[in-house]
Order: sequence, then structure tokens, then C-alpha cells
Amino acid sequence: MENDPLAQLRDIHLPEPISWWPLAPGWWVLIVFCLAFAIWLVSKAVQRWRANLYRRQAVQKLVLLNNELSFTNDQKLVMVFEILKQAVNSAYPSQFFSSLEFNAFVAFLQRSCDKPLFELLPDNIDILLYGKTSDDYNRVLIIDNLFDSSQHWVKHHYPEDKLEAQSQC
Repeated sequence: MENDPLAQLRDIHLPEPISWWPLAPGWWVLIVFCLAFAIWLVSKAVQRWRANLYRRQAVQKLVLLNNELSFTNDQKLVMVFEILKQAVNSAYPSQFFSSLEFNAFVAFLQRSCDKPLFELLPDNIDILLYGKTSDDYNRVLIIDNLFDSSQHWVKHHYPEDKLEAQSQC
């Protein structure tokens, strides 16, 4: 009897699958690059978070002051400008904007932000501080505008390099 050729067939012996480990050198380079990029991103985020600490503190102080009922509007007005001067000192440490008189300081605040701010503030602060008390409604509007403008300035004022570039124009 003849040998059946099909009976002589054996299963195909497959090679072992290619392992994922150890990785090829190109993958190691990619992993190192991605790790370095992730570390750089985290360090930039931490640096930005730390640099904006004065903003968070100023906004927190403004919110607490706005909600405080034990101060008069005149006291709040003075305290708002104290908070703004502290924020200006932190934002622009190499310049001396906080030593400006009232009108020049308000003009600086308006120049250093993209939105028009402090529109309801009178040119002479003494009118607001020592004027007649019959205009309490206007004072409340002015104080509300002052708090809104102050919070907007603290959150959105120009960085120091953009401010210097604007002053050179």
C-alpha cells in the first residue's frame, strides 16, 4: 500500500511572537522626550501658579472687603486702593507705580489693562471721601464699580514686559 502523502504532513512550527520588551532605542528616545516635556509643562504650571499668588490674594482680599459690613464706604475706598497698590508692587516690582498720587495711579491702572476701568471714579478723590453724604446712591454705585474694576484689573492686567513695550510706543 502506498503511503498517503497527507498523512506525512505536520503542523507548521510558528516562531515565537516578537516581545514588547526590551524596547527599541527609538522608543526609549521617545519616552525620554515625553517625560522631559511633561516635567517642563509641570514646572511651567507650578511657576505660573506661584507667580499669580498675589492675584489670588488680592482678589480674595477684595471679595472679603466687599462683603464686610463693618466698614464705611470711605474706609472701603481707601482699603481698595491699598490692596491695589500691594498688587501693583507685586506685579511690577522694578517700577514704582504705587508711589504715584491718586489721579496718576488711576491713570496707570487704566493704561495697564485692556478694558476701560474706574469710569465712575471722580477726578478728585476728596470729593468722594469728604463730599456731601446726600449722594449715597452715587457712592454705592461708585464703590460697586470700584470693586468690579479692581477685581478685573487684578485678574487681567498686563504683564510687566507688555507694559514696557506699550510705554515705548
